[in-house]
Amino acid sequence: MEDDGIVALYFARSETAIAETEKKYGAYLHQVAYHILRNLSDTDEIVNDTYMGAWGAIPPTKPNHLRHFLSRITRNLSFNRLAYLKAGKRNALFVELDECIPDGKDVEQVWEAKEIGVVLNRFLKTLDDKSCAVFLARYYYSYSIDELAEQYRLSARQVKYLLSKARNGLRDYFEKEGVIV
Repeated sequence: MEDDGIVALYFARSETAIAETEKKYGAYLHQVAYHILRNLSDTDEIVNDTYMGAWGAIPPTKPNHLRHFLSRITRNLSFNRLAYLKAGKRNALFVELDECIPDGKDVEQVWEAKEIGVVLNRFLKTLDDKSCAVFLARYYYSYSIDELAEQYRLSARQVKYLLSKARNGLRDYFEKEGVIV
């Protein structure tokens, strides 16, 4: 079923919407959650919570891209679960980006954080396809270095180099755009 049809089912409040969402996006959402949580039972629970989140958000929201809408819900729920499970511990994945992205603790930085997405998207367009894919897989989908190396047929060292080069480029790009790092 096409996304428009699935969204129409949500608007009609048909329980078939969840079944169709699971059929089309279930495997993808499991992959997104698992790369963050690394635990199958938590992943299953998060994906089920994603369906409930979509049920609660559609309507009134009408997503333009259902896949991205659902993955955002899944990622947010997964990171919330991860924070709960690791209460007080820093996620090493985000320590890598600490030097590139402001933490958003004061009012000015909170406003600036809203603009970071726009600047980040412009930066990603400056990367070659492989660097962009590796960057997104690492920092959006939470793939490990080893998984990236296997997926992109690179050595772990090459993956680390690409990520380091991209982070340095991101820091420079943010500075050029006036984003305080």
